[in-house]
Amino acid sequence: MAVDGKPARGAAALVLACAVLFGAPTAAGAAGGAHPAAGAAAVPVRPADACVAGENLGEIANNFISRCRRGSIRQAFPGEHYGDTLGYIRGCGLKSCQTAWKLLNDNRFKK
Repeated sequence: MAVDGKPARGAAALVLACAVLFGAPTAAGAAGGAHPAAGAAAVPVRPADACVAGENLGEIANNFISRCRRGSIRQAFPGEHYGDTLGYIRGCGLKSCQTAWKLLNDNRFKK
């Protein structure tokens, strides 16, 4: 409800709250005052080289193999390491870990 031609404060606050919640550009963003990468961080983008084992150390080996490697790697991959993270496999030191890490980085098995 407007009084003397002025909009009510509650309506303006509601519009501002909705704009903040739903990510509408602000006046500064529309004018170019905001950082250009501010909106880009909200959308996850997977780079082309996302299938490098050394850059996915927190990922489980089975998930990494399914996403980035051919199925034929499973014939040679040590089965006890399917549930381990790539970081563990990299620093484990066991012979089976060394074999697993070598296979994960072998270009023959890249998709």
